[in-house]
Amino acid sequence: MLSKKHLLILLYVSVFLGPFGGNTVLALIPSLESYFDVDISFIAASITIYMIPFAFFQIFSGALSDIYGRKKIITFGLFTFSLASLCCAYSTVISSFLAARALQGLGSAFVSPTIMATIGDTFSYRERGKVMGGYGASTTSGIALGPLVGGFLALIDWRLVFFMLSLFSGALGLLYLFYFKSPEGDGELKSVIGKMKGVLTKKSFLILCTIGFLVFFGNIAVMTFLSDTLKLSVTEDRIGILLSTFGFIGIVTAPVAGYLTDSIGRKKTLLTGLSIMLCAFLVFLPLDSYILFFIPIAIMGIGSTAAFTSLNTMIVECTPESRGAASSIYNSFRFLGYGLSPIATLPLYLLSGLDGIVLLLICIALLNILISTRIQK
Repeated sequence: MLSKKHLLILLYVSVFLGPFGGNTVLALIPSLESYFDVDISFIAASITIYMIPFAFFQIFSGALSDIYGRKKIITFGLFTFSLASLCCAYSTVISSFLAARALQGLGSAFVSPTIMATIGDTFSYRERGKVMGGYGASTTSGIALGPLVGGFLALIDWRLVFFMLSLFSGALGLLYLFYFKSPEGDGELKSVIGKMKGVLTKKSFLILCTIGFLVFFGNIAVMTFLSDTLKLSVTEDRIGILLSTFGFIGIVTAPVAGYLTDSIGRKKTLLTGLSIMLCAFLVFLPLDSYILFFIPIAIMGIGSTAAFTSLNTMIVECTPESRGAASSIYNSFRFLGYGLSPIATLPLYLLSGLDGIVLLLICIALLNILISTRIQK
């Protein structure tokens, strides 16, 4: 049995995997377009095809961990992700690559919400904000290092990214298999639907899910099409460095966001984060150079981390008896936003370019702030 400290380290490293695995593709866009001889539409689809099963299966995965225990669900997810990453590396045509990406998303869906529920199980109300700050730092580390590592490895061979993901997730799965213990649930599959229904009847929970969806929708739209916009003027590694700024700033911001969540309250921290994100999108509009784009990307990282730290904390507290179900449905909503964003916003990008995307996201940010005022403290 792991100590509380070592368990927290393992949970943080594991939650890093999902956004890291998803975001590596952002910097690989030019390499994948060239290797598979396809245009941006197919590579944007590879992000969506990863995120749709990731979002869909999270609807059930957390509730299943309430029933069958956290350990079984996490290990299943990690080993599935490991196998899928190998399939990505060995893909020779775009169809097999897209299928492997879908399997990656399925595996990752069984990890993230179960880890969030485990944090809720293990840590008290007074320290949850701080612990969720670390959870946010781990998530943003994955967001930061995904495009950075992907960009540099792509200079050698894009397949190295997926070999690395396979080894990483397989090793984590073995650690959980041999060293992690969690309480077993009641094993009654029929209670999964009951737990999900109980969570979905809460108005405050649905508000939190909507905000999570919209925040991720905006973030991934900016980063996907900023990458495509810059591909003709800068190399992949420089694109990776720019996009990774979002996550690196988030790593620094996360402990502060955790402190604010515990001290000034969950709702105030959320509104602060969303307001900062609005400022980031406003700053984007007049810019047109690689160097200047670092400014709004950094501001986005600060706002997004503050918003998600408070959101994640409220989610594990709103239904203590069904934390797994609440975490999984919430994660499903927000990553559905991640998955739908590239495809849903592609027509606007083709019509109006990056400026059209930014104007849309300003509207979304204002809507998010309005919705957040409806949250009950």
